[in-house]
Amino acid sequence: DEFTTATARALESIGGAREGKALIVLNPAEPPTMMRNAIHLVLGPHDRGHVGEAIAAAVTRMQAFVPGYRLGGTPVFGSDRVTVVVTVEGAGDHLPAYAGNLDIMTSAAVRVCEIFAAERQLA
Repeated sequence: DEFTTATARALESIGGAREGKALIVLNPAEPPTMMRNAIHLVLGPHDRGHVGEAIAAAVTRMQAFVPGYRLGGTPVFGSDRVTVVVTVEGAGDHLPAYAGNLDIMTSAAVRVCEIFAAERQLA
């Protein structure tokens, strides 16, 4: 669908991935479950310490504009890949807290607008 295709292309064009892939899993659980994403990175040979630090820094950057963004455990390292699980708890102000996917999209849109506004003020 359009969402998964756009997400995969964003991983490539914005994130710099050689190949991006996105899958959507719809869970009809009651009560609803918190938004959770598994991120698989194929890195080839890598320094686990450096990768772990980069992941922690990325989570901190995300939390600056998406407070409910959390690392869901420690990264799992394989010989040529790393798997990270993240959860996003929504603010619960207008939408349920489990709808973190909507909060993250809204927060990202606000952040992009802030960046554009700051660049315009410099021009």
